[in-house]
Amino acid sequence: MIKPILQNRYRIIKQLKSGVFGGIYLAEDLNMPAIHKFQCVVKQLQPEVMNQRIIERFVQEGETLLKLGQNHSQIPKLFNFFEENQELYLVQEFIDGHDLSQEMTFGKQSSEIEVIKFLREILEVLEYVHYHRYIHRDIKPANIMRRFRDGKLILIDFGLRKEINFLGQAPYSVDVGTPGYKPSEQINGTPMFSSDIYAVGMTAIQFLTGIPPHQFSKDNSGEVNWRHLAQVSDRLGNILTRMLKNNFCERYQNASEALQALIKLQPINLDFSQGLAAVNVGGRVSLFGSTAP
Repeated sequence: MIKPILQNRYRIIKQLKSGVFGGIYLAEDLNMPAIHKFQCVVKQLQPEVMNQRIIERFVQEGETLLKLGQNHSQIPKLFNFFEENQELYLVQEFIDGHDLSQEMTFGKQSSEIEVIKFLREILEVLEYVHYHRYIHRDIKPANIMRRFRDGKLILIDFGLRKEINFLGQAPYSVDVGTPGYKPSEQINGTPMFSSDIYAVGMTAIQFLTGIPPHQFSKDNSGEVNWRHLAQVSDRLGNILTRMLKNNFCERYQNASEALQALIKLQPINLDFSQGLAAVNVGGRVSLFGSTAP
């Protein structure tokens, strides 16, 4: 059982989720004056063993997440990370919203324009992450939230919780990610920026087809068979097919490349009044300075 108050500071209000990697709790920061008290999320990491390697990795990842969240409104801010009673904790901004798995119903097909909106917004967030040399490692509908107050997509749950758990089990193999959304190189323990691109592409075709990843067949080359199951233009279909290439060398190598390819679709004004900001697809400078066909 988690302590009711951690570090004499974070009072646990209720449990939000539980799992093999530890619990997630809603809490409040007692150090804040009463009129400024705000709710936060405490993520508990429970490695089977605790050693110096795990602690060093935890600190390294914590410092990176601290920097990422401070400068992007669509990544939860990390307020604190610490060890207490042989357990590790992250304290993050509470996002009031729901994850995208709640917007998916088996057999429900989203329109192409809705999928373009999704891709545009999540790739812009991921471009920032990749620019800072970080790989998310676990992109899927459950790790993308739609914030209630403005409908923005928030990228959550970077792969640290799973990695810490697996570091405690197997010193030389860290299996982070979710089956169906992670490509072959990530399954083999070598995630790359393009591994995140595969996961975004898989999420997009799940929206387009209404079919979860484990139900797609693959051909002899390991390519996902999906085009016959969706109503999609060749131009967008070709982008998604490249995102899903089994050979990581044939994919867009980072979010910036994938975003530039999306921008080259015919200019369209997207009405984001139901939760996404208005954009005009076209005329954008890449953080990486690269373009993609």
